[in-house]
Amino acid sequence: MTSDHKKASRRPDRNITRLLDWVSTSPGQHLIVADENWINVPWSQIAVDKKSQFFIVSNRYDIARHARHAGLITSFNDLNFDDFPEHSFDSVLFRVSKERASSHHVINQATRLLKQKGRLVLSGGKNDGIKSYIKSACQRLGNHAAADKDGNSYLSEIRFLQDNLSPLDDNNYGQLRPIEDSSLKMMTKPGIFGWNKVDRGSAFLSDCITAFSSRFMTSPNSLLDLGCGYGYLANQARNLSLEHITLTDNNAAALAAATLNFKHSALDISIVASDAGDIIQRQFDTIWCNPPFHQGFSVDGDMSSKFLVNTKRLLSPKGRALFVVNAFIPLADRAQKYFASVHEIGNNGSFKVIALGH
Repeated sequence: MTSDHKKASRRPDRNITRLLDWVSTSPGQHLIVADENWINVPWSQIAVDKKSQFFIVSNRYDIARHARHAGLITSFNDLNFDDFPEHSFDSVLFRVSKERASSHHVINQATRLLKQKGRLVLSGGKNDGIKSYIKSACQRLGNHAAADKDGNSYLSEIRFLQDNLSPLDDNNYGQLRPIEDSSLKMMTKPGIFGWNKVDRGSAFLSDCITAFSSRFMTSPNSLLDLGCGYGYLANQARNLSLEHITLTDNNAAALAAATLNFKHSALDISIVASDAGDIIQRQFDTIWCNPPFHQGFSVDGDMSSKFLVNTKRLLSPKGRALFVVNAFIPLADRAQKYFASVHEIGNNGSFKVIALGH
């Protein structure tokens, strides 16, 4: 990747910059709903705006940490707004999510959060379904508003006039429920990647566990599920003679589900919010990971390095790590910079499983 491309990849999403431009000219009390789209946002620049008071709610640990470090009042949670008084904000700013359930959830919550004639400010691209969200939000808030188009970016200010008492279908966003695969007794919810199914990559990694285990001279005692989601991979380790499992994720919904799923485990379990394991200090005999490269992150930039660097640090000297990625991702090539032992132990045409060791 060229230096120009690297710089471009670190700029905020265009739809985010439009929201920030809007709020910079609109004094008041503002709530920013910051999901994974709010990567690379200059939070310190927002914090110096003395004309307004900002509150940040983020379901991403890394984003919440950066906003808090800039001095902004920040909550890291699964888009839960219950702690805010009713009708307390002049605006709610939201770059629409990739997931319909979470977008509808935020729009529904705006009717409780906004002052009378306060504004829900939505942005997004055409491929995000922004036009549909704007239409639905207008109906929900009792207002009609046009969208301001700038290239492929749309922004709309929707005033809260009345709650029409017909919530948008948010798939009971806040509710944990059993995964649809009835043979897997685990809880899940919207807001987690692949929340209502077993991810095919994770399932393939699970198929390779037996072959992977043969690489150990002695059975591993500890496991790190790196990017755990609702905890599928850690659950697949239930037949191993492990003494400790740590599950970690960047996503608040994933951590909530994993906490419930392992609440009654007989093992020593830790569940930790982190950015690719960055704050974890102990080492593990084995690390399993289905990294989020397929979620729109650049596999050529910081994301792949972040997972590999932390895995190298967290893996015990004689430990082994197991990654599953889409078949086209050259993870093995990149991993050779960090690991002496890099082997592909499975490939089904769609996914490949890579074993790593010091």
